[in-house]
Parts: sequence; structure tokens; C-alpha cells
Amino acid sequence: MIWLVASTAVLLVLYGLARKHLAAKYLLLAAFLGINLVYLIWRTAFTLPTVGILSLILGILLLVTEWAGYLQSIVFTILSWKPFQRKTIPLSEFQELPTVDVYIATYNEPADLLKRTIAASQMMTYPKDKLKIYVCDDGRRADIRKMTESMGAYYLDRPDNKHQKAGNLNHAMTKTDGEIIVTMDADMVPRANFLERTLGYFTDEKVSFIQAPQVFYNADAFQYNLFFEDNITNEQDFFMRRLEEGKDRFNATMYVGSNALFRRSALEEIGGFATGVITEDMATGMLLQTNGQKTVFVNETLAVGLSPETYADLLKQRDRWCRGNIQVIRKWNPLTIKGLSFMQRLLYMDGIHYWFFGIYKMVYLLAPLLFLLFSIYSLQTDFTTLVMFWLPAFLSSQLAFRRMADNKRTTIWSHIYEVALAPYMAVSVLTELFFRRSIKFNVTRKGILNNRRHFLWRTSTPYVILLAMSIISMIMIAIDLFTPIQIYNSVDMLYINIFWVLYNAVALVMALIISVERPRFREAERFDVTLEAELQDSMNERKHPIRIIDLSEYGARLELLDTKAAHLLSAGNALTLSSGPLQGLKLHKHWVSQQGKSYYAGVSFEDVTQEQYRALVKILFVDAPDIYSSREYVNSTLLNATSRFFRQTKAEPKQSERQSIRETISVPGVLYFADKGKVETTLVDYSLSGCQVELRKPIKPGQVLRLHTDHNSFRESDVRVQWVQKRGRKYLAGLRFLTETADSDTA
Repeated sequence: MIWLVASTAVLLVLYGLARKHLAAKYLLLAAFLGINLVYLIWRTAFTLPTVGILSLILGILLLVTEWAGYLQSIVFTILSWKPFQRKTIPLSEFQELPTVDVYIATYNEPADLLKRTIAASQMMTYPKDKLKIYVCDDGRRADIRKMTESMGAYYLDRPDNKHQKAGNLNHAMTKTDGEIIVTMDADMVPRANFLERTLGYFTDEKVSFIQAPQVFYNADAFQYNLFFEDNITNEQDFFMRRLEEGKDRFNATMYVGSNALFRRSALEEIGGFATGVITEDMATGMLLQTNGQKTVFVNETLAVGLSPETYADLLKQRDRWCRGNIQVIRKWNPLTIKGLSFMQRLLYMDGIHYWFFGIYKMVYLLAPLLFLLFSIYSLQTDFTTLVMFWLPAFLSSQLAFRRMADNKRTTIWSHIYEVALAPYMAVSVLTELFFRRSIKFNVTRKGILNNRRHFLWRTSTPYVILLAMSIISMIMIAIDLFTPIQIYNSVDMLYINIFWVLYNAVALVMALIISVERPRFREAERFDVTLEAELQDSMNERKHPIRIIDLSEYGARLELLDTKAAHLLSAGNALTLSSGPLQGLKLHKHWVSQQGKSYYAGVSFEDVTQEQYRALVKILFVDAPDIYSSREYVNSTLLNATSRFFRQTKAEPKQSERQSIRETISVPGVLYFADKGKVETTLVDYSLSGCQVELRKPIKPGQVLRLHTDHNSFRESDVRVQWVQKRGRKYLAGLRFLTETADSDTA
């Protein structure tokens, strides 16, 4: 027990000091590795089960899994030990700026997605006579050719799709001659400063490629399906920002397929982009490094794109990455290939080893279930001794990770991600290792629209089975505890495995929740903006101030800064923006609403010219502020995630049906019946299309009446009764105008 108390106390002290003192952080990381090594030595020497051959096999599997995790922890600690950031080299360091070719690789991505990337690439800050944009279309689509050429970019295709994306890029190399090649995925939109912040590193003749992180402007499936977009980061952010930065210190930056710049001569020396594997990006980067070349990682948001928009697509993407990594080690083994340093070999092997997490996590998921259901042991010890060694190791892992990750990732969410992906990654690894079944190069779908919520039954099958096994095991425990029947011989092992099963069950429940695909209604992501503009009616020259508060390429949400603007939209006249960066843009109203004293409207854009489209892309992407680098895990508890899901999962977004602004008033009036009868009434609200009235006598829906009022905007109108509600001793009725009521001043 002295070990438990002493190690826990040391960890807590170091954790507290590590927030402000770098030396304490280093000591915490060293303590983490040391305490976990003590735990694993104890596990190896004293806990292997001796109650049967099956238990011994499972015990060895579990022990190997724990040692594998420890090796990964060592590498992670090395990468996190010392922050590494390069000094920016400006373009002015070049005696003469190099020519740049941008390759936008595409196969079946929608035209709108490509249009955005082309427009943004053309707006990168760089001399136009030295910059060419190429759309490399393996889909050989006539509409893409027409769009590309109309935008002033170059279109390339080829007669076949040999070697998929790598073959596409290699074909482009034979048709172009730029000194620097930039590879962009079809959905990746570069910022204006993309070349300014990267190209300068090529002043060092030994630099072969430069990688910027892939950053995603939409929520991934974990964030989106949990309604947790603002609470957790994109699952890929931690690798793209933190781990790639750590690899850069050892000249082991990994090429990730997009947002990268290559020296053409360096690519030509290795025969172009690597072929024969489905992860050509990783292989290409490694081959350049074996050739003695330097690589650079620039940890800035220089381009943003779309992450997989459904959970099913995310799983397909990870299957491709997993199998591709194993293909690489088979063709170019980092341990034996010539030209890599020790650290480069270690980091590439660690990157490939990572994909075995599916098998390791399945061992962790199945081990306690096999004990509780079939009495197959995975370790053999007493509860007190296990707590004495395991608790400090577990605590050190939690505390060290918190300090290393800086709230960019948490251990519990890492556990959830791995549990959710584990069954599929385990199958991917085993399939690629032992069956080598060919895999089609599937392009991740983009621009998905889905108007209904649905549960991924087939995808969730492994989670359902594992959760059912967990529930059955809990029932068996209850039988053991509350009946004379004794199922389990070891009470200590029972307690250990109960905790283990419950810990895993929490992640399985979260995986099931993530399997509920949330609808996607919008054609494009909306971004919060604050743009001052003016609204002009096509019928006259009046202008009214508005504020654009969210924006996409297709529409916007407007805050109407005076009632005249609200009534303009209500009237349904043709409207344009008469000032601001989007001047001349034509608007089509979809809804208007009043919230307190403020008015809002939803509009779409009509007849957008190419220049107006470029202005939209410039605002949304090219010159947009970097809101991505500061993303962290905030209020990311599982309780919050679960409650958020169940609070919002049934709520479907509904477009406001109101087409005109309702103005609250109190104006006397009279309703006249066709038989000359009448009833006195009071108007309580009014819009250009109708009004609500309060009266003491009932009227019937569907009746057509004549309304006389003292309202400034109209005196009389034929109306149809839409609905009637009894309110105490009075009646409230909704009336729709059948004749024009608004005077020209209101409109």
C-alpha cells in the first residue's frame, strides 16, 4: 500500500505543478512511463492465469496488448516532450519566385464542391503569371470540363483510372511543368495566404515537400450525431495538429494527401507519386524521406475542407486508411528500407502499428465478458494487489495525457472513438494481413443531403452484440449475488471484471448513440458572419440597413435593422443588396420572423454571377478568420453529451412558415357579414398578408367577411377566416386578406 499512496501523491503534486512549470511536466511524463513499466513488470511476472489453456492464451493476448499500448505511449511521449514550431520563411527570400501548379484531384465530387476550391485557389496571394490551377478529373465529366474552363482554370483527364489518385496525379505531372506542385483534394479550400506561409521553405534546396494540416469546417460524425459540435473537436484534429507537429522535429512529417507542396524535381527522382497501395500519400512522403530529403510541417490553418458527413462514410474511410498502411509496410517496410533515420523508422512503424488498435481494443472488450460469461480468466490476482499496481498506472495515464494534450483530446473520448471503430478496424487488419482481398478505392462522399433521422442497424450490430453480452453478464452476477447458486469462484476477480465491463459498456452505449444518423438539410455549411449591408427594393430607390449574420454560398440569415426593411421582405418584391462586399446580389425571401424587438429573415441568392460567387468564397473561406486552431474539449462530459442527444434528437429543424412580419397593434375595427350583420373587433397584430383580431362573438373558419379599421395602412379589406380560438370570454381569430391592403409607403 506504500507504493499506492506514495505514487499517487507524487503524481498529483507533479500534475499540479506541471501547469506552470515545464520541469514538472517532464517529471510527470517520466513518472508516467516509470509507473506503467512497474505495473507491466508486475503483470508479466505475477498475473498470468494458470487455471487452463484457454485462460493462459487469453492472458498472454491481454498482456501483449498492454505492452503494445505501452510502446505507443513511449512514442507519444517523445512526440509531446518538446513543442516544435518552425520560423516562417517569407517569399522575399527567393531570388526569383518559382512557378506553381495546383492539382485538384477529383473523381465523382459534385461540381459545386469543385467550383469552390477552384475559385479559392485562384485567389491565393501569388503572381498570377506563375500560378496555374489544374482540375485532374478521373471521372471524365463534360460538365466539369465546361465549368473549369469557364473559370479560367485548366482541365485534365486521362483514358483510364489506373492507380487511382496516384495515377491521376502522375498523369498531371506529364502534362504540366511548374517547379512546385500543390496537391488539393476536391473539397479542400485554400486560404489566401496558403503559398505565402509555406512556399518560403523551398529556399532550402533539400526540402522536398511541405505539409499543412487538414482542417475541417464541418462537424464530423461524432460531433454532429451527438449535437456536440461546440464541445468536442474533430476526431482528426489531434493527429493533424499535435502529432504531425511532433513528427516534424524528426523530419518524419507524414504526407496526408492534400494541402501539400512538392518540389517537382524531388518527386521525379522517386518516380512520381507512389503507386500500388491505396494510401499513396503516406508512401510518397516516406519515399522522399528515404531519398535524403527534408520535409516541413506548417501548423497553421491554411486550407479547410469537409470531413466525412456520415458515420458510415467515416468507417469506410478508416477502413481504407487502415488497409493502406498495412499495404505500405508490405511493399516498403520502414524497418528495412534504406535511407531512413532511426526516429523516422520508429515513427512510421508506430503510425502503422496504430491501426492495430482495433484488435487491441477488442481484446479489452472481450476479456472481462469471457470471464463473466464463461469463466475464462485473462489475469489472476487479488483485488487489493491489482488496485495497488493498476490504480497508479491508470491515474498516471490520465494525468499525463491531460498535460500533453492541452485539452485538445481527453482519454475518455479517445476510449469512445476506439471502441466505436474497433470492430471494423480489427476486421480490416485481419482481412489485409491474411486474406489480402482487393479493395476498391472509394472516394468519400461529399455534399450529402438527408431529411430524416435513421439508425444504422447493420453498422451497430457489433455494439448491440457486445452490449447484450454485457447485460447478460450483469444478470449472471445478480444471480450469483442474490441466490444460493454460485457461478463465480473468485470474488476478487468478479469485482475487477464488473468494473471493467461497466467501463466498456459506457463507450458501447455512446457508439450506439453515434450510430443514429442525424439529418442534414443544408446544401452547404452556414458560417457566422457580421456584414453590414443595405437592402434595396427594385420598385424604388430606397435603401434600408441590414446585417448579414450567417452566410453560405447559397443563402443567408439577415437581421433587419428597421421595420421598413422588414416590410420590404414581407411584401415579396424583388430585392438586392445595394452595398457591402456582396453588392448587387439578388435575394429570394424564404421566411421572416420577429424575435422581441428584432426582425430576421432567411433568404437564398438568385442569378449569382461569377464575380459575386468569388466574393462569397472570399468572405467564407479565403479571407475568413481562423476559428479552428483554438478548438478544445469544453463541457465534454459523457453526461452532457448523452443529455444533449436525448434533448435534441427528436427535434427536427423547421423553416419558419411566416412570409411577412407581424406587427403588434391595438386598433378597433368592424367585421361585416354578407347578410349585413356586423361584429365589433380589435386588431391585435397585422402583416401584409393578414391579421389577428379579438372579438366577443364567435365567427366560423372559412367565412368571407369585410373588415373596416382605423389602421393607418389600410381602411378596409375582404378577409377569409383561417382559424378561431376561444380565449376566456373572448375569441381570437386569424384573418387572411383577400384584397390588397398595403399602401405604397408601407411597401
